[in-house]
Amino acid sequence: METDTKKESPKMPRHKLYSAAETLFIENGMTCTDISKQLDIPEQTLSRWRKGMDWDQQRNQIAVAPNTIRKQLTEEIKRISEGNKPTIDADALSKAAKALQYFNGSVSLSVIIAVFKEFDNYMASVDPKQAVVFTRFHRQYISVVKEREYGNS
Repeated sequence: METDTKKESPKMPRHKLYSAAETLFIENGMTCTDISKQLDIPEQTLSRWRKGMDWDQQRNQIAVAPNTIRKQLTEEIKRISEGNKPTIDADALSKAAKALQYFNGSVSLSVIIAVFKEFDNYMASVDPKQAVVFTRFHRQYISVVKEREYGNS
């Protein structure tokens, strides 16, 4: 009998919430315990996915990326401020800045608005009085984010 010595990469679990759990662990830095509580997935299942799919290594790779991008952007700004021509085009620089914002855990204003809108519509169907309260707070928060991202306008 012949045995294959190649190591096969593990197959991604088919659980409907796998991708959400993976994102929460790798990109959002949540623990398996917290993810278990949020998504109602047994912690043992999450630990098995974490080990089997190498979530820790993926999390570490993402953690290094913001520092690398920040360093490259800082070097580019220094070159430009010294009178040199840019080595990164404006579009690429804008995309890198958006990526850096993403890595820093910031969520764009458009995403916040879309999530709040969906939540507010849900709350209006469940508890209209409470929906009014939430909507007021959502508008206040959107104003704060707008000010932070765009300044006074």
